[in-house]
Amino acid sequence: MSRPETGTDDGGPSELIEQTGAALDEGQYPLAITNNRDLYELELRRVFGRAWVYLGHVSEFAEPGDYARRYIGEDPFIVTRDENGELHAFLDSCMHRGAQFCTAESGNTSHFRCPYHGWTYKNDGSLQGMPHMAEAYQDLDEEEISLEEAHLDTHQGLVFGRIADEGPSLREYLGDFAWYLDLLFGTTAEGMTVVGEPHRWESDHDWKTSADNFSGDSYHVLTTHQAGLETENLSRGPWEELDDFPGASYLACTDRHSIGYYLSEDEGTFMGYPEEIEEYLNPDLSDEQRDLFSRSVFHFGTVFPNMSIIHGIQSGGWGGPWACIRKWNPRGPGTTETTSWWLVPKELAGDESFLEDSHRGWESLSPGGAFESDDLTIWEGISDSSGAVTHELRDTRGNMQQGMGAMSDEVETMDDPIHGPAEVTSKGLYFDERNSRTILRSWYEMMREETPATDGGTAGRAAGEVDCGADCGTGGGPEGET
Repeated sequence: MSRPETGTDDGGPSELIEQTGAALDEGQYPLAITNNRDLYELELRRVFGRAWVYLGHVSEFAEPGDYARRYIGEDPFIVTRDENGELHAFLDSCMHRGAQFCTAESGNTSHFRCPYHGWTYKNDGSLQGMPHMAEAYQDLDEEEISLEEAHLDTHQGLVFGRIADEGPSLREYLGDFAWYLDLLFGTTAEGMTVVGEPHRWESDHDWKTSADNFSGDSYHVLTTHQAGLETENLSRGPWEELDDFPGASYLACTDRHSIGYYLSEDEGTFMGYPEEIEEYLNPDLSDEQRDLFSRSVFHFGTVFPNMSIIHGIQSGGWGGPWACIRKWNPRGPGTTETTSWWLVPKELAGDESFLEDSHRGWESLSPGGAFESDDLTIWEGISDSSGAVTHELRDTRGNMQQGMGAMSDEVETMDDPIHGPAEVTSKGLYFDERNSRTILRSWYEMMREETPATDGGTAGRAAGEVDCGADCGTGGGPEGET
């Protein structure tokens, strides 16, 4: 930490935001932006009110009527597939008096009935009726009443929602990062599928801390997780080949998102998947994507604001290969609810031996995981100390200067097309903090007061139609009620 030459005048949220932008140019940031109540209220509106936020995977909504309760910021939404096969995300708020109508976390239903006055909605959001409609609402035009709905789109089976009516398309928002999502979630011809129900737990840390950590920070592993990595009698699989962990690591950052990964020299590594994975590979993968995947050991990254991804053999041999999606749901300043999904290639979903090995990934990253407990203790401490009045009054700055100028001469920029369209550095997971600067710069761009909702900002350079594929198929299904 270091103290800047000048302090704040009023310490208000607008000034803190602008100070963040200026400090980032020097590889610093005000520690007071973490666990800050005033900034948190702005985050709900300027970040979560504008960004494309991950809501789930299409495999969770395979049949008409399937639904699950999810969140954009703190707003409760019901993601559901209607009777015509279309996906929706409705705010869980009745259009009569605002009561919540969803009484379960997931299920299957053809309609939703409000428990307060009985207003009932079809799973396409339209009003179906209410008690004594003929007597109580004779002149009501029910066709004008429908549930508030978020904008919804998908990419490689990943479902995203946006509250703002105007802004970049999902494809524009993902930008060049879509190349890496195509590799990690469009790996095989049939794509990925969610196994089981997502895990959920709450902890006293700021959502930005975990989003930053998962965006490409292996530097902390050397200290935080050293004991776990020294555990004996673990079958380390492809990790055995990596004598030089920093030398095998790469950091890829696009305009708004970031991912890190480890590569082996063996082109047949494939994250430790069974040999038949080569037969299942998606023919739409480019040669470069296929080459990168063939040498891959482990990937982890963050789609701003609060979706993080894992795909590979877990660090140190703690299970896998597996794919995991994390969502850091804000639950107040300094409080986060984590939702965690486990995914596998559809082609391997019936292979019990593979599923057993893959499921062991939870041994390190889950509420009872060896690595999770390490992280949570530290993240909660960050939240506690960053909310200190001392930081606010003294304008204390945190440091993320690795990889800037001559700070880290071990870091080299890669120009091999195997690494995709992002800016990629070798040894980046240990000696380059561009991931942290990328995520925080994205936060700053969305938090700036003058940023309009229609501004794509640093949303990305590529544009095009979102590949919905078979994700938006139609068909009949059972009816129910919730």
